[in-house]
Amino acid sequence: MIAIVTGGCSGLGLNYTLELLKKGYKVYALYNTSFETASILEKKYVNVKCVKCDIRDENDIISFLNEIDSVDLLINNAALEMDNNFKDKTKYEFMNVLETNIFGTFAMMKYVYDKMNNNGIIINMSSNNAIDNYNPISMDYDASKAAINILTKDFAEVYKEKNVKVFSICPGYINTESVKSMNPNYLKEEMDKVNQTCLIEPDRLVNYIFDNLDNFETASINVIKEVK
Repeated sequence: MIAIVTGGCSGLGLNYTLELLKKGYKVYALYNTSFETASILEKKYVNVKCVKCDIRDENDIISFLNEIDSVDLLINNAALEMDNNFKDKTKYEFMNVLETNIFGTFAMMKYVYDKMNNNGIIINMSSNNAIDNYNPISMDYDASKAAINILTKDFAEVYKEKNVKVFSICPGYINTESVKSMNPNYLKEEMDKVNQTCLIEPDRLVNYIFDNLDNFETASINVIKEVK
């Protein structure tokens, strides 16, 4: 079984990579800046291949996919956020977020199509910010995650003939390094908005998703605020 995880060498993506290795997958963990972790992973695990790939660049994606024969599972996890006051957001910042989160997700699903085995799975990592946790400082991020949910539905139609399940996950705040670095008062206010009582542990989220793969329907948008 072969899996691709974008952003697979850091944050939640690293948790996906490690769990897939436990499950016996050959994992291609794509990264853009996580050079040190990528090196450590390849030295420690036989079945992981860490690939420098900027998912905003079609040529990078095509070159990577030319090296593999087939895919059973694609996890579109890589994402960028550049939170600041809307008056301070530049076109470069705004488009950088959209190119990474929207175009990167689109391009991966577009170019993986010919390599995807029948009955495969595509998991798109969206966010609760796309549903009901809006905040003006992250309007570019929020918009990109809402777009991912629409791409999920569109590509679910595209992949029907291969019987590939395509769905998105919209988690609340996850206990990653970037979230832990946030102002605690601000974080509590944001979590209170959506009645999220505690941070989601990334390893538990990943385990929950894999444990419930059969329950996620294609084209579905799945909000997860707590994982017991």
